[in-house]
Amino acid sequence: MQPFWGLERGLSVSVSDSSVYEGLKDDLVRYATALVGPDVAADVVSTVVLRVISNRRLTDLKEPRPYLFRGVLNESRSVASRQRREFVASTREAVYDEPNERPEIIEAVLGLPVRQRAATYLVYWAGYTTAQTADLMGVGEGTVKRYLTLARTSLKGVLHARA
Repeated sequence: MQPFWGLERGLSVSVSDSSVYEGLKDDLVRYATALVGPDVAADVVSTVVLRVISNRRLTDLKEPRPYLFRGVLNESRSVASRQRREFVASTREAVYDEPNERPEIIEAVLGLPVRQRAATYLVYWAGYTTAQTADLMGVGEGTVKRYLTLARTSLKGVLHARA
């Protein structure tokens, strides 16, 4: 196993912290990619993990997966508000593995606000239930359902306008 990158920054990281990170990093990077694009996704994940391990160990977290997913969502919102740029084509390739017969759908999803896009990605692409998505996003299940309803309404309008 390669050394955990936190060691390069002078942080004390245990082997078990490294294994927690290794077990989650691919999912976290895919999630961040869906939210902010492939150019900054790894940076978002790194920022979140470094913030956490500078204060505590990943193994000290009761449930590291939802905690880190919420951190990625919050950091992605911050990045998205600072940087508004086009990333549709590269994001489509980096996140949505299966070829899509209608790329305009993915482009429309990428045009959604970050929270709606997060809920849409987690439920429809990553296959989480609304309860699991609520846990990962740190919101109530009703809030996730509202984000999905708003996203579907927005997507209907965008996709009908293009038809």
